[in-house]
Amino acid sequence: MPFYKQVLDQYNKINVVEKGKNYFEIIATLALLIVLLLLIFPAIKHITGVYKEISDAKKVKIALEEKIIALSVAQDNLKAIENDRPLLELALPTGSDLGTYLKKVEELASKYNLKITAIQFSNVPLAKPTQKESLKVKGLSYNLTLQGGFPDFQKFLVDLENYIRTSDVTSLSISKDQSGGLKEGLSVTSYYFGVDFLPSTKKTSGAAGSEIGGAQ
Repeated sequence: MPFYKQVLDQYNKINVVEKGKNYFEIIATLALLIVLLLLIFPAIKHITGVYKEISDAKKVKIALEEKIIALSVAQDNLKAIENDRPLLELALPTGSDLGTYLKKVEELASKYNLKITAIQFSNVPLAKPTQKESLKVKGLSYNLTLQGGFPDFQKFLVDLENYIRTSDVTSLSISKDQSGGLKEGLSVTSYYFGVDFLPSTKKTSGAAGSEIGGAQ
């Protein structure tokens, strides 16, 4: 065999060995990377989870601190108005307190010799809401019809508007009845702390809609 062929054969053998060695190194490197990823990924995932928990805990801590500050301010405000709470409850009661309010209207009418011929109201919640419910200022609207002299009606109207419970007279009408006497009509909205009333076809003691008519 010529010398150059021997050299060529030896070179080819060395080249095959080198290529095989390179392939083995590449495969070994890839395998090592896969093993490292499998080992490191859970640790990275755990560390990421810990960082997220720490971040969430910081947010909760800040929210709790703000809540404590708000509660402290609310407590201070409550103490500041402690002596005025009975008056505030009269001016803006919790619940419609319909019975007490209508009794006062009747007292004022009797005081000025006015005859109540009708009181109309609807969807008035009778049950007092609990403090756990979300309270908001609600309006109790009703229509009141009276009979009597105009000067007495003026005095009645002044006393009704000056009554401690917050109320607005939204409309007023005066006419003559069949006997020639004066008939006065009022539309009034009184306010209270309550919750939204959802009408229902079922009978319930939580709300009332009615018309009361009669003479004193």
